[in-house]
Amino acid sequence: MIYLQLFFAYLQIGLFTIGGGHAAIPVAQSVLVDGYGWLTVKEFTDMITLSEMTPGPFAINSATYVGIKTGGILGGVVATLSFLIPSVVICFSLYFIIKKFRRQKFISGFMAGIKPAVSGLISAAGFTIALTALFGASVLNQLKINFNFDLIAFIIATLSIIAVRKIKINPVLVILLSGVLGVLLY
Repeated sequence: MIYLQLFFAYLQIGLFTIGGGHAAIPVAQSVLVDGYGWLTVKEFTDMITLSEMTPGPFAINSATYVGIKTGGILGGVVATLSFLIPSVVICFSLYFIIKKFRRQKFISGFMAGIKPAVSGLISAAGFTIALTALFGASVLNQLKINFNFDLIAFIIATLSIIAVRKIKINPVLVILLSGVLGVLLY
């Protein structure tokens, strides 16, 4: 039964994710945390962190993680493959459609209209992760700001943004240094 649930959960996530792995975050949170309850908000945030740090595509890593956590090795395979199925089918279909009709205004208008929606979904997910990291999962559970502000997390996040955007330090190195800072300061 869990394999069928994993299949349909990740088929749904894969089907309604437009814009890459990070666009899957709000859909995945809705399905995995709110829908099935397989993860808490904190576990979901931790999964995102681990999926970002491990080699490979973020969304595939997270599908494999949840699949293994809920259904063992077979669950990981089922979740990963069911996440990929819609993407493969849609990409091949869109390739042939766009190739045939690329000069039509409808196609170019659709592509222009979908970009802000994907940006909004990614921003909403980022906001949720930031709230969880800075204030704890209780903020999202109670839907009100808890003044248990984590100054260390805020400083690490600020330094990371400055390091990547202004100083142009490699993001992988920033992630590693942030992890070391976290270990030392917590």
